[in-house]
Amino acid sequence: MASILDIGEQVRHARKARKWSAADLALRAGIHRNTLLALETGKGNIELAKLLAICGELELALELVPQAVAGLRRADAEAGGATELAERLHALMRERSRP
Repeated sequence: MASILDIGEQVRHARKARKWSAADLALRAGIHRNTLLALETGKGNIELAKLLAICGELELALELVPQAVAGLRRADAEAGGATELAERLHALMRERSRP
């Protein structure tokens, strides 16, 4: 499972990509700036509702996936592309589309 620091880094990256300050995103998400900064630095213990508000403003999806899938995603990202994961997903989609 991703750590709070991993999630915080993704949030910071998405916020900076939009050229928003921490205060801008906090205001949009209806949270305190310090709460956002604690998340981005991997400190604190953010409430789920606040995390979902942040993700909503940044147009990020918070997904819960089996650990095996998360491991495949990491491996594919480290390998530079969707390889084994893509093949497995396509096979699953073909399997489910059969009558």
